[in-house]
Amino acid sequence: MNRTTPYRRLLTAALCFTLPLATVACNGSPEEAELVVGEAASFLSASEETGDIGSDAVVDASSDTLTSMSTEDADTATEPTTGSPGICDFSARRQEVLEKYDANQDGKLDRAELRELKADLAEQGRAPRFARQGMRIRQWAFWRVRWAFDENGDKTLSTEERTALVDAMEARCQRLHQQALEKYDTNKDGTLDESERQAAAQAIRAAWEQKRQELLAQYDTNGNGTLELTERSQLREDRLAAARARRQELLAQYDTNKDGHLSTEEALPLRQEIQRRIIEGQGAN
Repeated sequence: MNRTTPYRRLLTAALCFTLPLATVACNGSPEEAELVVGEAASFLSASEETGDIGSDAVVDASSDTLTSMSTEDADTATEPTTGSPGICDFSARRQEVLEKYDANQDGKLDRAELRELKADLAEQGRAPRFARQGMRIRQWAFWRVRWAFDENGDKTLSTEERTALVDAMEARCQRLHQQALEKYDTNKDGTLDESERQAAAQAIRAAWEQKRQELLAQYDTNGNGTLELTERSQLREDRLAAARARRQELLAQYDTNKDGHLSTEEALPLRQEIQRRIIEGQGAN
């Protein structure tokens, strides 16, 4: 399959000129360690967000997966991380991963260190060590991102597909960072100083709190300021119903032979559309 679309050629060219770690896109296949670190950084970046990144991947989700996705989304909406919200910084996420796994502190991952990182990536639901304390791991958010880049639909990512995923998440992070600069860089020096970062963090917390209050207004039927078991269950059921409805909408649009699921060919336009939204920073919060 020829995956080099005009849009991707433009993205690759932009990455070559703008991204400090873009050698993966410009100089052929990356070293495996760099690519795996980039994938882990992408996982962290997806977990930092509270939005619906890659949400239309629900079209290819099983009933159990839809349930798990809906539970994760509902929990994310009502239980924030205990850490401070930050501005997307892909280089910092890479460095976090490297520091957690570089046991001998030589600035790179040897085979044993890389093997441990890969094992943790394969066990995303078990709070891998590269996650920061207080961070909620959004396993299914990253599953949706991976689905979008699995263009041949074989349930795994080739080196080319994984490289495209990492490049896209890095481009997304830069775009979100630029948006933050435009909004919070009050002295216009091209960076966010401590006070500006604090203002951005406060705005993120305020936006989350507003959404939480909206959910409480709808689901906190006894008015005690928290969602109890039955109230939370109702929120999860509503999220699940919405995901099922969206799945049917997408099937109606992309399932051209009307057999109830998407073939590899039918899914490709949707995957590429989700890729575009990811790169452009859509569904971030």
